[in-house]
Amino acid sequence: ENGTVGDFHFVHLGSLAMGGAGLLVSEMTCISRDGRITPGCAGLYETKHVDAWRRVIDYVHAQSDAKFCMQIGHAGAKGSTRVAWQGMDKPLATGNWPLIAPSAIPFYPSSQMPKEMTSADMGLVTGDFVSAAGMADDSGADMLELHMAHGYLLSGFITPVSNQRTDDHGGSLANRLRFPLHIFDQVRAVWPDEKP
Repeated sequence: ENGTVGDFHFVHLGSLAMGGAGLLVSEMTCISRDGRITPGCAGLYETKHVDAWRRVIDYVHAQSDAKFCMQIGHAGAKGSTRVAWQGMDKPLATGNWPLIAPSAIPFYPSSQMPKEMTSADMGLVTGDFVSAAGMADDSGADMLELHMAHGYLLSGFITPVSNQRTDDHGGSLANRLRFPLHIFDQVRAVWPDEKP
């Protein structure tokens, strides 16, 4: 609900820990309201999200030896869609939020058109990733994973299919990796050294 995990996550992840899993990885947990895939996505962009995740992670740690990995990401061009059981990857009928992506290319022909990211957008997204990493640490996560796959924002920079920029973030693979690796470096700088 509005990015806050609830009893489903508590029961689901808690039961996996009690069942003997050694490492639990969250679903992609969104770094901002506009970075969500769907209205039903978990988030780490408000204090209440930290408290809700801490409830789950504390239980996992209390009931097992399992470690908990928080996966954080931004949906990019794949955002503002319906929850899977109402039409996976289909745009919301109403209440869409603006999308950003490496280039102004919709993910599917029927997808909402994203805005090509500016330097200012990149700065805001970097700040959101750094903030979410801090919140993940505050929630008790043992490990952090950056989502750079499946067509979401950071993977969108890596592939020339969705990154058709002509500046220093497009063209060569080294250029296309520039923003994702910048995010990695900024997040690693705030994530505790002893945690992977």
